This record gives sequence, C-alpha cells and structure tokens, in this order.
Amino acid sequence: MPTNTTAPTPPTALAAALAAALAMTLASTATQAQTIPPSYGHDFVTIGAPGNRGVLPSEAPDWDFGRFGTYGDVGYRYRITRTEVTNAQYLDFVTTYVATPGAFVPFDILGRGLFVDDFGPGGVPIIKAKPEAVHAPADPPWEFAARYVNWLHNDKGTRLEDFETGVYDTSTFRVDPATGERMDQMERSPGSRFFLPSFNESIKAAHYDPDRYGDGQEGYWYHPGASDDVLVSGPPGTPGAETGAGEQPPEFLYFSVGQFPDTSGPWGLLDTSGGAQEWTETVIAPEVPGRLRVLVGSGTGSSAYMFEDRIDTAFLGRDSHRGFRVASVVPAPGTALVLIVSMTSLSSRRRK
Repeated sequence: MPTNTTAPTPPTALAAALAAALAMTLASTATQAQTIPPSYGHDFVTIGAPGNRGVLPSEAPDWDFGRFGTYGDVGYRYRITRTEVTNAQYLDFVTTYVATPGAFVPFDILGRGLFVDDFGPGGVPIIKAKPEAVHAPADPPWEFAARYVNWLHNDKGTRLEDFETGVYDTSTFRVDPATGERMDQMERSPGSRFFLPSFNESIKAAHYDPDRYGDGQEGYWYHPGASDDVLVSGPPGTPGAETGAGEQPPEFLYFSVGQFPDTSGPWGLLDTSGGAQEWTETVIAPEVPGRLRVLVGSGTGSSAYMFEDRIDTAFLGRDSHRGFRVASVVPAPGTALVLIVSMTSLSSRRRK
C-alpha cells in the first residue's frame, strides 16, 4: 500500500504575513502589562469560573429581581484581597498622602483606627495607628478608599495626581451647584489595575461556589462561609465561634482580620462576616440622591449580622466609615498567544 510521502508545503504568503504580524505583536506587547500587577503586601485570592451564572430567585428569596435583575455573574477572572485592608496598610497610604503638596486632608481620612500623634516639619501631621487597631480593618469614607486604589494603580507614587486620578477621577467628587447632586464617577476607568470591587465581584467572591450543588453544579450560599445557616457569633478563639459579628471587642470597634480562619468561603476569603461592612464601587440605584454605594457583609459588633450577611441584602452608604477590599486584574492571554496558536494550527493542517 502506498504511503503519503508528500513533502511539507513551503511557507505561503499567508504564513509569512502571520509571522510578520506575530513579530510586530510581540514587539508591541513587550511593553504592555501582560503580568499580574504587584501585590504591594496584600494577600490576593484569584476568583475563577469566568462566565458564571447569576443568583437565582430560589437562592435569594427577598431580592427584588424585578427592579434590579440578577447579580453575582462575572465574565472574567479577577483577584480580591483575602481580608479587608488593615490600618497598617492604610497607614502607609495616609502618611504619604498627607505629606503631598496640595492634598486635601479632611479629618475623617483617618477612620477610627488612626490618629495624629504630632506634627513634623512644615506642619505635616505624623499619623499613627492605635495599638489595638493595627491589624483591624481600616474604615475610611468611600472617597478615600477610592484614592487608595488610585495610589496602588499608580505604583504608590508620591505626586498629587497619583492619588487623584487613574482609577477614579477625584475631580468628579463634587456636588453640582445647580442641582445639589453628587457628580462623582460611577465606576472604575478602563484599564484599571486595582479597583474597589463591584457588587457583582463582591457577591461572587463571598457566596458563589462552582460546586455548590455537587461536582460542577454551580450556585450560591445564602450566608458567608459557605453556609446556608446563620453563622455562630463569638469572640475569636471561642469554641464553635464562626464570626465576630454580634461581639463588641472591649478595646476597639473591630477585631483584627483573619481571626476566624475556619470560616472561609469557597474561594478562601475571610471576614466576609464580622470584619467590617465593606464598600463596593457600585451605585445600584442611580435615581436615589447622593450616588450611594452598595455595602456588603456585616461588621464586628453588629447585632443585625444575621440579616446583613444574607445574599439578598444590600445596604447603601456614602459618607460613613466602612471597610474595603481591593480587587485587581488577572490579565487575559495576549494577542501574541492567539497568533502563536493560529500559526501552529495552520502549520499542522498543511503538513497533513
């Protein structure tokens, strides 16, 4: 029986063009951010299962699906911090910010865990963390949580613009004198490397489980910590305690992060109950005055945590003190990889 001994076809004009395009793409993408951004001391967890479905009415019986639709669905991979940002991490930001010429420094930038200890040269305040609050969640107003991610996005720069632009344009953080309405940016800018998580991203990270109903059967847990039941409240270290919500620490408003390591969600997040109620970037009801942002979870000491922790509960806030997590991109494969795959496939087909 004769065998196929046909020699490989020489490269065609198409293959040559693809090779040239690949070379140009590799050159152009060499300077682009194709790697995960640095963590800057944060413990990030990667949230996978891109394209997951949203919450079903059976999983969130009290959610107003008619008004707000489903939620929790995210079409891409992303990273989010395992715990809220701590006062130790936030202190680094505040110390740099208050020393920046032209920075607007309101008193509430400190939250409840930092304080002005003294003043240095030029009247620059010396900021310190309360000893009992160093590892507790930072709790700034939303505008300064937004500046924090601007700062990370800009590689912890020391210029005023490193705090005021990049992810959220703080020049929009104003009130329209004609209408009295807030004008601040609704969501992150395209290309943001770090950002405040959206409501969908927060819900997915805390409640979504790719194997909720069995192997490969996705769904959502009603409460944090991969539970459909109210978590057991108690001080850290108490046998059986699953959350610090409902318990007021004697020395401060929040327990330190990560003290309930056995109460983690499907992705390994901690303190989604009983840390601090957390900011998101989402404005879920633009018709409500004030550009109020959605808050998720419960805080230490909250007596209503069994209600606040539920997947079908969302609060709105703006000027109050709340905790926050940082989210970050996981870059998708670049065009160069797609071209390599295409050329390999073409070459394989022509050799057959």
